[in-house]
Amino acid sequence: MYFADKTKHNWFIVALILSNILIYVTMLGFNILASFPINSTTKLFPTDVGGISNDYYIEVTPASWVFSTVWTIIFVWNALWLIYAFINIFRRLKDNTLFYRKFDFLNFGVFIAFIVNNLSIIAWLFLWSNKFIGWALLLIVFCVIPLNVALFIFYRKLDECKEDLKEHKMIVDLVFIRILPQNGLATFATWLTLATNLNFATFLAYECGAEQDAASTVILFIILTIAVVYFVIENFIWQRYLLYNFSPWFVINFALLGSVIKNYDASNPSRNNIITIILLIITFLLAIGKIVLFILYKTACRRFANKKVFHINQTEDIS
Repeated sequence: MYFADKTKHNWFIVALILSNILIYVTMLGFNILASFPINSTTKLFPTDVGGISNDYYIEVTPASWVFSTVWTIIFVWNALWLIYAFINIFRRLKDNTLFYRKFDFLNFGVFIAFIVNNLSIIAWLFLWSNKFIGWALLLIVFCVIPLNVALFIFYRKLDECKEDLKEHKMIVDLVFIRILPQNGLATFATWLTLATNLNFATFLAYECGAEQDAASTVILFIILTIAVVYFVIENFIWQRYLLYNFSPWFVINFALLGSVIKNYDASNPSRNNIITIILLIITFLLAIGKIVLFILYKTACRRFANKKVFHINQTEDIS
Protein backbone atom coordinates (compact mmCIF):
# COMPACT_ATOMS: atom_id res chain seq x y z
CA MET A 1 0.00 0.00 0.00
CA TYR A 2 1.09 3.59 -0.66
CA PHE A 3 0.86 4.70 2.97
CA ALA A 4 2.94 1.69 4.06
CA ASP A 5 5.91 3.14 2.18
CA LYS A 6 7.37 5.55 4.72
CA THR A 7 9.76 7.06 2.17
CA LYS A 8 6.76 8.77 0.56
CA HIS A 9 4.76 11.65 1.95
CA ASN A 10 1.40 11.19 3.61
CA TRP A 11 -0.25 14.22 2.03
CA PHE A 12 -3.14 14.04 4.47
CA ILE A 13 -0.73 14.67 7.37
CA VAL A 14 1.09 17.37 5.40
CA ALA A 15 -2.23 19.10 4.69
CA LEU A 16 -3.16 18.89 8.38
CA ILE A 17 0.15 20.49 9.43
CA LEU A 18 -0.25 23.33 6.93
CA SER A 19 -3.91 23.79 7.93
CA ASN A 20 -2.90 23.90 11.60
CA ILE A 21 -0.40 26.68 10.90
CA LEU A 22 -2.89 28.69 8.85
CA ILE A 23 -5.72 28.35 11.40
CA TYR A 24 -3.33 29.03 14.30
CA VAL A 25 -2.15 32.28 12.70
CA THR A 26 -5.80 33.22 12.09
CA MET A 27 -6.63 32.49 15.74
CA LEU A 28 -3.71 34.69 16.85
CA GLY A 29 -4.99 37.50 14.64
CA PHE A 30 -8.47 37.36 16.15
CA ASN A 31 -6.98 37.28 19.66
CA ILE A 32 -5.03 40.45 18.92
CA LEU A 33 -8.12 42.17 17.53
CA ALA A 34 -10.19 41.09 20.53
CA SER A 35 -7.54 42.29 22.97
CA PHE A 36 -6.93 45.69 21.37
CA PRO A 37 -10.19 46.73 19.67
CA ILE A 38 -10.07 49.69 17.30
CA ASN A 39 -12.83 51.52 15.47
CA SER A 40 -12.78 49.17 12.47
CA THR A 41 -13.30 46.11 14.65
CA THR A 42 -15.80 47.32 17.23
CA LYS A 43 -18.65 45.61 15.39
CA LEU A 44 -16.85 42.31 15.76
CA PHE A 45 -15.56 42.85 19.29
CA PRO A 46 -17.57 45.60 21.03
CA THR A 47 -15.70 44.95 24.28
CA ASP A 48 -12.08 43.84 24.55
CA VAL A 49 -11.54 40.52 26.31
CA GLY A 50 -9.84 42.14 29.30
CA GLY A 51 -12.60 44.72 29.59
CA ILE A 52 -15.12 41.98 30.34
CA SER A 53 -13.27 41.31 33.60
CA ASN A 54 -13.81 44.94 34.57
CA ASP A 55 -17.52 44.76 33.73
CA TYR A 56 -18.02 41.45 35.55
CA TYR A 57 -15.94 41.66 38.70
CA ILE A 58 -14.77 38.33 40.15
CA GLU A 59 -12.77 38.55 43.35
CA VAL A 60 -10.21 35.89 42.40
CA THR A 61 -9.44 37.10 38.88
CA PRO A 62 -5.63 37.39 38.43
CA ALA A 63 -3.95 40.67 37.55
CA SER A 64 -4.05 41.73 33.90
CA TRP A 65 -0.29 41.19 33.52
CA VAL A 66 -0.83 37.50 34.32
CA PHE A 67 -3.20 37.18 31.36
CA SER A 68 -0.89 38.97 28.94
CA THR A 69 2.18 37.05 30.12
CA VAL A 70 0.59 33.60 30.01
CA TRP A 71 -1.14 34.15 26.66
CA THR A 72 2.14 35.38 25.14
CA ILE A 73 3.95 32.29 26.45
CA ILE A 74 1.17 30.01 25.14
CA PHE A 75 1.11 31.58 21.69
CA VAL A 76 4.90 31.50 21.28
CA TRP A 77 5.29 28.01 22.77
CA ASN A 78 2.65 26.41 20.56
CA ALA A 79 3.91 28.27 17.49
CA LEU A 80 7.32 26.68 18.12
CA TRP A 81 5.99 23.12 18.08
CA LEU A 82 4.02 23.85 14.90
CA ILE A 83 7.24 25.12 13.31
CA TYR A 84 8.97 21.95 14.53
CA ALA A 85 6.21 19.84 12.95
CA PHE A 86 6.58 21.78 9.69
CA ILE A 87 10.37 21.27 9.60
CA ASN A 88 9.88 17.53 10.17
CA ILE A 89 8.02 17.28 6.85
CA PHE A 90 11.38 17.68 5.09
CA ARG A 91 13.55 15.51 7.35
CA ARG A 92 14.66 12.02 6.36
CA LEU A 93 16.57 9.26 8.12
CA LYS A 94 19.63 7.53 6.65
CA ASP A 95 17.45 4.90 4.99
CA ASN A 96 15.45 7.70 3.28
CA THR A 97 12.46 7.17 5.59
CA LEU A 98 10.58 10.38 6.33
CA PHE A 99 11.02 11.44 9.95
CA TYR A 100 7.34 12.20 10.60
CA ARG A 101 6.29 8.88 9.01
CA LYS A 102 8.73 6.88 11.13
CA PHE A 103 7.98 8.64 14.41
CA ASP A 104 4.24 9.17 14.64
CA PHE A 105 4.13 11.10 17.94
CA LEU A 106 2.33 13.98 16.21
CA ASN A 107 -0.50 11.79 15.00
CA PHE A 108 -3.24 13.10 12.71
CA GLY A 109 -5.57 13.05 15.73
CA VAL A 110 -3.37 15.63 17.48
CA PHE A 111 -3.62 18.01 14.54
CA ILE A 112 -7.37 17.59 14.11
CA ALA A 113 -8.00 18.16 17.83
CA PHE A 114 -5.78 21.26 17.79
CA ILE A 115 -7.66 22.67 14.79
CA VAL A 116 -10.97 22.16 16.62
CA ASN A 117 -9.53 23.93 19.66
CA ASN A 118 -8.32 26.93 17.62
CA LEU A 119 -11.66 27.33 15.84
CA SER A 120 -13.50 27.05 19.16
CA ILE A 121 -11.33 29.81 20.67
CA ILE A 122 -12.19 32.11 17.75
CA ALA A 123 -15.89 31.44 18.33
CA TRP A 124 -15.45 31.98 22.09
CA LEU A 125 -13.87 35.39 21.48
CA PHE A 126 -17.00 36.56 19.65
CA LEU A 127 -19.35 35.25 22.34
CA TRP A 128 -17.32 36.56 25.29
CA SER A 129 -16.70 40.04 23.85
CA ASN A 130 -20.42 40.32 23.07
CA LYS A 131 -21.21 39.30 26.67
CA PHE A 132 -23.01 36.05 25.90
CA ILE A 133 -21.73 34.65 29.20
CA GLY A 134 -23.65 31.37 29.24
CA TRP A 135 -22.82 30.44 25.66
CA ALA A 136 -19.22 31.51 26.19
CA LEU A 137 -18.98 29.15 29.17
CA LEU A 138 -20.32 26.27 27.09
CA LEU A 139 -17.85 26.98 24.32
CA ILE A 140 -14.78 27.43 26.51
CA VAL A 141 -15.46 23.98 27.96
CA PHE A 142 -15.45 22.75 24.38
CA CYS A 143 -12.09 24.54 23.88
CA VAL A 144 -10.53 22.51 26.70
CA ILE A 145 -11.80 19.09 25.59
CA PRO A 146 -9.97 18.96 22.20
CA LEU A 147 -6.70 19.97 23.87
CA ASN A 148 -7.00 17.11 26.34
CA VAL A 149 -7.84 14.74 23.48
CA ALA A 150 -4.74 15.98 21.62
CA LEU A 151 -2.61 15.43 24.73
CA PHE A 152 -4.03 11.94 25.31
CA ILE A 153 -3.21 10.89 21.73
CA PHE A 154 0.20 12.54 21.90
CA TYR A 155 1.16 10.80 25.19
CA ARG A 156 0.22 7.38 23.84
CA LYS A 157 1.98 7.87 20.52
CA LEU A 158 5.15 9.27 22.12
CA ASP A 159 5.24 6.33 24.51
CA GLU A 160 5.06 3.98 21.54
CA CYS A 161 7.96 5.54 19.66
CA LYS A 162 10.28 6.97 22.38
CA GLU A 163 12.47 3.84 22.47
CA ASP A 164 12.72 3.94 18.68
CA LEU A 165 13.83 7.57 18.92
CA LYS A 166 16.54 6.56 21.40
CA GLU A 167 17.71 3.70 19.17
CA HIS A 168 18.08 6.13 16.26
CA LYS A 169 20.11 8.53 18.47
CA MET A 170 17.33 11.13 18.32
CA ILE A 171 17.89 12.29 21.91
CA VAL A 172 17.83 15.99 20.96
CA ASP A 173 14.50 15.44 19.22
CA LEU A 174 13.15 13.64 22.27
CA VAL A 175 14.08 16.67 24.39
CA PHE A 176 12.44 19.03 21.87
CA ILE A 177 9.32 16.87 21.80
CA ARG A 178 8.98 16.88 25.58
CA ILE A 179 9.56 20.63 25.81
CA LEU A 180 7.62 21.90 22.78
CA PRO A 181 4.45 19.90 22.00
CA GLN A 182 4.16 18.07 25.34
CA ASN A 183 4.56 21.00 27.72
CA GLY A 184 3.29 23.55 25.20
CA LEU A 185 -0.06 21.81 24.85
CA ALA A 186 -0.15 21.13 28.61
CA THR A 187 0.37 24.84 29.32
CA PHE A 188 -2.48 25.71 26.94
CA ALA A 189 -4.82 23.12 28.49
CA THR A 190 -4.03 24.23 32.06
CA TRP A 191 -4.63 27.90 31.35
CA LEU A 192 -7.90 27.20 29.53
CA THR A 193 -9.00 25.07 32.50
CA LEU A 194 -8.41 28.04 34.82
CA ALA A 195 -10.14 30.38 32.36
CA THR A 196 -13.12 28.01 32.28
CA ASN A 197 -13.41 28.28 36.05
CA LEU A 198 -13.35 32.09 35.89
CA ASN A 199 -15.99 31.96 33.16
CA PHE A 200 -18.04 29.65 35.40
CA ALA A 201 -17.80 32.06 38.34
CA THR A 202 -18.94 34.90 36.09
CA PHE A 203 -21.88 32.79 34.93
CA LEU A 204 -22.87 31.91 38.51
CA ALA A 205 -22.64 35.49 39.73
CA TYR A 206 -24.11 37.42 36.82
CA GLU A 207 -26.42 34.94 35.08
CA CYS A 208 -27.60 32.73 37.94
CA GLY A 209 -27.85 35.34 40.67
CA ALA A 210 -25.27 33.84 43.02
CA GLU A 211 -23.22 36.09 45.28
CA GLN A 212 -19.92 37.01 43.64
CA ASP A 213 -17.84 35.95 46.66
CA ALA A 214 -19.69 32.61 46.86
CA ALA A 215 -19.04 31.98 43.15
CA SER A 216 -15.35 32.76 43.72
CA THR A 217 -15.19 30.33 46.63
CA VAL A 218 -16.78 27.60 44.51
CA ILE A 219 -14.19 27.83 41.76
CA LEU A 220 -11.30 27.95 44.25
CA PHE A 221 -12.41 24.58 45.61
CA ILE A 222 -12.88 23.25 42.07
CA ILE A 223 -9.32 24.32 41.22
CA LEU A 224 -8.04 22.68 44.43
CA THR A 225 -9.82 19.44 43.52
CA ILE A 226 -8.44 19.49 39.98
CA ALA A 227 -4.89 20.16 41.25
CA VAL A 228 -4.95 17.30 43.78
CA VAL A 229 -6.54 14.82 41.37
CA TYR A 230 -4.07 15.78 38.64
CA PHE A 231 -1.12 15.38 41.02
CA VAL A 232 -2.23 11.84 41.88
CA ILE A 233 -2.83 10.91 38.24
CA GLU A 234 0.43 12.51 37.09
CA ASN A 235 2.68 10.86 39.66
CA PHE A 236 1.01 7.57 40.57
CA ILE A 237 -1.33 6.44 37.79
CA TRP A 238 -0.10 7.80 34.42
CA GLN A 239 3.45 8.61 35.45
CA ARG A 240 4.81 6.84 32.39
CA TYR A 241 3.03 9.40 30.18
CA LEU A 242 3.14 12.51 32.37
CA LEU A 243 6.59 12.22 33.91
CA TYR A 244 7.97 15.17 31.95
CA ASN A 245 4.94 17.43 32.43
CA PHE A 246 6.09 20.44 34.45
CA SER A 247 4.40 23.46 32.87
CA PRO A 248 0.91 22.96 34.43
CA TRP A 249 2.38 23.66 37.87
CA PHE A 250 4.02 26.87 36.67
CA VAL A 251 0.73 28.05 35.17
CA ILE A 252 -1.47 27.39 38.20
CA ASN A 253 1.02 28.87 40.68
CA PHE A 254 1.62 31.92 38.51
CA ALA A 255 -2.14 32.51 38.14
CA LEU A 256 -2.79 32.17 41.88
CA LEU A 257 0.13 34.45 42.70
CA GLY A 258 -1.30 37.04 40.31
CA SER A 259 -4.67 36.70 42.02
CA VAL A 260 -3.14 37.25 45.46
CA ILE A 261 -1.12 40.28 44.32
CA LYS A 262 -4.16 41.90 42.74
CA ASN A 263 -6.87 41.08 45.27
CA TYR A 264 -5.32 40.53 48.70
CA ASP A 265 -6.31 43.14 51.27
CA ALA A 266 -3.80 42.93 54.12
CA SER A 267 -5.81 45.24 56.37
CA ASN A 268 -9.00 43.23 56.04
CA PRO A 269 -8.47 39.92 54.20
CA SER A 270 -11.64 38.35 52.87
CA ARG A 271 -12.56 34.69 52.98
CA ASN A 272 -11.43 34.25 49.39
CA ASN A 273 -8.17 36.09 50.04
CA ILE A 274 -7.33 33.54 52.72
CA ILE A 275 -8.49 30.55 50.65
CA THR A 276 -6.44 31.75 47.66
CA ILE A 277 -3.28 31.99 49.77
CA ILE A 278 -3.88 28.51 51.22
CA LEU A 279 -4.49 27.19 47.71
CA LEU A 280 -1.29 28.85 46.46
CA ILE A 281 0.69 27.19 49.27
CA ILE A 282 -0.87 23.80 48.47
CA THR A 283 -0.19 24.03 44.72
CA PHE A 284 3.36 25.24 45.39
CA LEU A 285 3.97 22.22 47.64
CA LEU A 286 2.45 19.94 44.99
CA ALA A 287 4.82 21.44 42.42
CA ILE A 288 7.78 20.77 44.72
CA GLY A 289 6.42 17.25 45.27
CA LYS A 290 6.31 16.74 41.50
CA ILE A 291 9.97 17.74 41.17
CA VAL A 292 11.04 15.54 44.12
CA LEU A 293 9.15 12.51 42.77
CA PHE A 294 10.67 13.11 39.33
CA ILE A 295 14.20 13.16 40.78
CA LEU A 296 13.53 10.05 42.87
CA TYR A 297 12.10 8.21 39.89
CA LYS A 298 15.01 9.10 37.59
CA THR A 299 17.53 8.17 40.32
CA ALA A 300 15.82 4.80 40.84
CA CYS A 301 15.79 4.16 37.08
CA ARG A 302 19.48 4.99 36.81
CA ARG A 303 20.36 2.64 39.68
CA PHE A 304 18.28 -0.13 38.14
CA ALA A 305 20.00 0.37 34.78
CA ASN A 306 23.44 0.27 36.42
CA LYS A 307 22.58 -2.92 38.30
CA LYS A 308 21.34 -4.50 35.06
CA VAL A 309 24.58 -3.62 33.26
CA PHE A 310 26.62 -4.92 36.21
CA HIS A 311 24.65 -8.20 36.20
CA ILE A 312 25.21 -8.63 32.43
CA ASN A 313 28.93 -7.97 32.79
CA GLN A 314 29.17 -10.52 35.63
CA THR A 315 27.34 -13.11 33.52
CA GLU A 316 29.72 -12.51 30.62
CA ASP A 317 32.76 -12.87 32.93
CA ILE A 318 31.48 -16.17 34.31
CA SER A 319 30.77 -17.56 30.89
